Amino acid sequence: MSGPSAVEDRTGPPAAHANPHSSPTLISGTRPYARSSDGTAFAHPAEHAFSRILSYYGIRWVYEPTTFALAWTADGRPSEMLTPDFFLPDQSLYIELTTMRQALVTRKNGKVRRLRERYPNVRIKLLYRRDLLRLLARYQAAEQSAPGPRVSEVLYDAPRIHARVDELAFAIAADLAELPATGPVVLLGMGRGSAQFQVALSAALVARGVAHELDWLELTRYRGAGTGRGVRVRRPPQLCLAGRRVLLVDAVVSTGLSLGYAQIWLRRRAVEEVSVCALLDRRAARLVEVPLRYVGFDAPDKVLVGYGLSLRPHYQHLTGIAALEDEVGGWR
Repeated sequence: MSGPSAVEDRTGPPAAHANPHSSPTLISGTRPYARSSDGTAFAHPAEHAFSRILSYYGIRWVYEPTTFALAWTADGRPSEMLTPDFFLPDQSLYIELTTMRQALVTRKNGKVRRLRERYPNVRIKLLYRRDLLRLLARYQAAEQSAPGPRVSEVLYDAPRIHARVDELAFAIAADLAELPATGPVVLLGMGRGSAQFQVALSAALVARGVAHELDWLELTRYRGAGTGRGVRVRRPPQLCLAGRRVLLVDAVVSTGLSLGYAQIWLRRRAVEEVSVCALLDRRAARLVEVPLRYVGFDAPDKVLVGYGLSLRPHYQHLTGIAALEDEVGGWR
């Protein structure tokens, strides 16, 4: 379960005194904002949209559970505070969203920096307006009838991708050679957007004599419909995976929400081992920690297209991976 209905304790981690070198100070009280259908009072529509994505992927969350004191007056009263928007208890991660104008974003950055300095054991991630827009675009999977933004630069051309895929195949082959034989490894593609990478990796493994089989799974996509249903496997693998080694092949790993769900789903089906090979890793966007055993490239903070990537289907024909110009729109 996810969302506030699954978390009875809405106070977050235990409170403590206002000592900058100890646990955070908890300031109780809820501001009277308009409530969503589940009864949670959100301060901004961006927060509501973000909560629905988390709930869809089964990520437990609590809204504004804790206020951290960042500075104190001479008599010990808090003079500066920060209340992160979300706490993900299973990840031990606070998330602060900001869709404000730049002057206020700069101030928020300063507060987050001071929080990290005061409470070094507290994990917090700041998501900017651009991050939120990309997150919604990714999980709503908007199908556009026009090409949209133009390509700004090619980041990885076809020869470079080919060379890197060959290096990944070499590493995979070397690791498999050290393991007890359990039959051919299964290269399990994560959705249609990973098909081109999966086929290229398979060809490189064939060239190295690595026995393997191909299959793929597809998850339902979040579209903001508000149906209350969570993510499901829309197209399960056709191979029997019990007792098999599975290499999940994903083109791009960003938040980790889809990949994390897929790993749990596979382990419940008694696979022998699940590891991940990702062509692109956008580590800065991670919300759910997922171990990546093989990584092709570190992905920059840009909208990436080409090489079969599914976010913008109009660019799938590109043989390399390119970045799009920044898109305009969304919350202010």
